Amino acid sequence: MEEKKTIVTDGQDLAEKAEDLKKNGVTDVIVTVNTFNYTRYAESNDGKELQPVIDGINKAIGLGLGIRLDVALKEGFNDDEVLDFLQLTLLHKYDVVFLPTMDYESIKAKMPGLRKVEGDFGDVEMYKYAVARGRIGFLKG
Repeated sequence: MEEKKTIVTDGQDLAEKAEDLKKNGVTDVIVTVNTFNYTRYAESNDGKELQPVIDGINKAIGLGLGIRLDVALKEGFNDDEVLDFLQLTLLHKYDVVFLPTMDYESIKAKMPGLRKVEGDFGDVEMYKYAVARGRIGFLKG
């Protein structure tokens, strides 16, 4: 089995660096992104644009790199995007991992069909929908 080599990024320059990362043995990329709403993203990231992050994720996927999105939900800011993040796992083979910034039970309540995935995922408790390509995870506090 291939040894995993993971990097963590905000995704801003991932599109430009993805090919070099792949050449240097990187297998997985963790992208910290708390919203896919363009306005919210700019407001919460010092005016940076969201599009380069999306382009980087798409480029990494195209090169066969594994993608994990680390998401910090905040009540009243982006907690209304839970189902949007879930939708990504239905369409793409992403892992979306929620960080312990909100009560996990309130997040899980919005996704009643989640089923626990058995296995060792380190510090992440992993779930998925039967029809999903990707998974939903909860970082253990």
